[in-house]
Amino acid sequence: MPGIVGLTGWACRSRAWAPRIVAAAVGCLVLVGCASQSSAPPASPPSPTVAPTTSATYSGELCSAAAEFQTAANAIVDLDASQVGTDGVKKALQDLETAGTNLIAAAEQQFGPQVAELKMAVASLRGTIAGLTDQDSLSTNLGKIAASVGVVEQAGQPIVESVRTGCPSVPPVEAPPTA
Repeated sequence: MPGIVGLTGWACRSRAWAPRIVAAAVGCLVLVGCASQSSAPPASPPSPTVAPTTSATYSGELCSAAAEFQTAANAIVDLDASQVGTDGVKKALQDLETAGTNLIAAAEQQFGPQVAELKMAVASLRGTIAGLTDQDSLSTNLGKIAASVGVVEQAGQPIVESVRTGCPSVPPVEAPPTA
């Protein structure tokens, strides 16, 4: 990935462009994650746990947590780092972390294996957030931020998609705007 290394180095030298690069990278990662989730076959065989298919099996807490998670993920897609700066990016990542934690708590009974993956992804995101202290750390951690967000969204996606069938309050996945 020599292109990313070069891009990151360039972003560090040009602080004015760093927020735009972060927004573009996070948006691209989300788009790639969404595209790979919908068009690529799963890398491993499906989990033996069968997700519930009727709305009667989903609690209000689970519907609410899934809606909160998707809303937080969509907010990152729409994030303009040049306007919100490091603090705004950090807040959006913390919102995704909180939403992921709430989804874990609400889905644990019905989505055991998927919840385990989401727990690991949220823990990794927590570490990424801790590393963001200023604009330089935002630029330096561009790849790590994008990767952490992508892993969290990918881990939460099977739960959210299953719950969406019985919970109309769960918003659709937003794709990054095209240039």
